[in-house]
Amino acid sequence: MTSQQQRRDNRRTQREAHNTSYLNPLRWHAAEAHHRLSLYATSVDRHDCYQPAQVLNEPGEIDDKDPAWFAGRGVALVSSVWMVACLFAQMTRTRLDIPFLRLPGQDDTKLTALILKVQVAFAACDVYYATQSSIGTDVILEPEGRLRSYREFCELLSQPDRRVWADPLIWFHLAIAQGERRLNLQRVLDALHELSGFLDDSLAGGASLRARWSSEL
Repeated sequence: MTSQQQRRDNRRTQREAHNTSYLNPLRWHAAEAHHRLSLYATSVDRHDCYQPAQVLNEPGEIDDKDPAWFAGRGVALVSSVWMVACLFAQMTRTRLDIPFLRLPGQDDTKLTALILKVQVAFAACDVYYATQSSIGTDVILEPEGRLRSYREFCELLSQPDRRVWADPLIWFHLAIAQGERRLNLQRVLDALHELSGFLDDSLAGGASLRARWSSEL
């Protein structure tokens, strides 16, 4: 191998590692959110509701819940909200990081468009873009830059003045658990599927959605 070829290979390896460090978290959270929301959709198709998440009448009722509720009866609903909130965090991060990515051709433009497609799908569910960004930012802990754990997210929701920003996302989950907003939910799932497919291709990491479902078997 010539030194020139070796340098090209090294640059390619560095580029791939760089892209992976930025995009793998988004890929993982997109697959997680798609999987969880698919459980709602499947249950609604079969039973007209997703009973495990039918635990509140409105978001304000969270104010009276203790940790045992979050760890028990409320976990199906609140963990779903947490997963989507983490997705919002990763989408917000990625949109800011796109200038630093080294994607081939027009892939950076396509990635931006696919993230926007997911955001528009949630906006159609009354979880508007500005709210998505706010929820995502609240999930990121600074200066570490890590995302809140489920427990830390529950502690955040226990503060009414902080929880109110997540209320639209909670309302969305309550609605789809009741079998409402079916077309909106399908639009979200389609957008997440498209984003996941693009990330799988970009990272050459296999089909993340299929792998996520297989992990349940």
